Amino acid sequence: MVRESRREKERRRKLQRRSALIGIVAAAMVLILLSIVLINNKKTLSAKNKEIESQISEMESLIDDENNRADELNARSDYVKSKKFVEEIAKDKFGLIYPDELVFKAHEK
Repeated sequence: MVRESRREKERRRKLQRRSALIGIVAAAMVLILLSIVLINNKKTLSAKNKEIESQISEMESLIDDENNRADELNARSDYVKSKKFVEEIAKDKFGLIYPDELVFKAHEK
């Protein structure tokens, strides 16, 4: 075996230190780059999330409006099927009355 001289040992240690320092700096740069990318993606996702939440609230409002309209239509459908509706149409449109009903009309002057 060949013994290393003092200079060679120091040179080898310097190279090892330099390699270790370069490795640490490279790892730090990778971590910083990853942090920047993650922060940017977080901002983008937050903006999309807000947009989607506003769309959800708008859709829920439309659903409520349509449910109210459906309730009104169901109520109207029930009314149209009732006897009261038939009587109103018979009186208003066709002028029909019950046989025992009296109709008073005002004289025109």
